[in-house]
Amino acid sequence: MLSLFKKRRIRTARCLLTDGAHHLLVVHAGGGRDRRPLWGLPGGHLDPGEQPEDALRRELIEELHLEVTDLEELGDWPFRGGWHRVYAAALPAPVTRFDRGELLEIGWHDLQAVTHFAERGMLHAGYEIEVVRQLRGMPGERASARCAS
Repeated sequence: MLSLFKKRRIRTARCLLTDGAHHLLVVHAGGGRDRRPLWGLPGGHLDPGEQPEDALRRELIEELHLEVTDLEELGDWPFRGGWHRVYAAALPAPVTRFDRGELLEIGWHDLQAVTHFAERGMLHAGYEIEVVRQLRGMPGERASARCAS
């Protein structure tokens, strides 16, 4: 008998880094430097056979030169036909540099700024605002659209 539930394939692992009131968002270089900048979460694609948490740790080292120890899994969000695993972590150290080949810009943003980005279509995937609200214990507008594992 075929299972009614198809196993979810995770395409990327992302992280909401926070200092409490502010959240680190990045503009990835993919898509070219001349395109409209869209703010998203640091992280990236999983390599074949790689676990999401391992991929995220690798990506944070590559992009932000950060090693994080404690990751809190927040859930999976759909985007462009795939699933994206999102974690949260307190910032372990100040961000002093980033890979300019992978990231065009980084910035610390409070809830009001992330909401502003969402309202103006300036978020990469759109679920970033939901992630910020979830981490802050606030109900999200599309929270019911997200499927739990």
